[in-house]
Amino acid sequence: MPYFAIVIPVFNKEKFVSNTLKSVLSQTFSDYEIIIVNDGSTDNSEAVIKKFTDKRIQYFSKENEGVAVARNFGIDKVKSEFVCFLDADDFWHLNFLETMHIYSQKYPEQKVFACAI
Repeated sequence: MPYFAIVIPVFNKEKFVSNTLKSVLSQTFSDYEIIIVNDGSTDNSEAVIKKFTDKRIQYFSKENEGVAVARNFGIDKVKSEFVCFLDADDFWHLNFLETMHIYSQKYPEQKVFACAI
């Protein structure tokens, strides 16, 4: 079971989602799964996403129902204990997951971690 699950809801983010995925795939901590939920995009988001072939990526496409429904859809697919949310037009610094892993080990009684950078 992967340590982290990263849920990425996507709606019409073809110009951004590639950089978002690259930032995840470049993490210094690599024990994770990526769950991408295409929430009915009408642009070329799907084509951009499907260029990525990493085995940790799970791709789902569904009818547009909004970001909250897309996130919940993704949560239902998670196999990991820890869930991370990342918007399709954001990115993480290279050591983001490593830092979250350190804190989850240091404070095992905590169930929620948040950050603002």
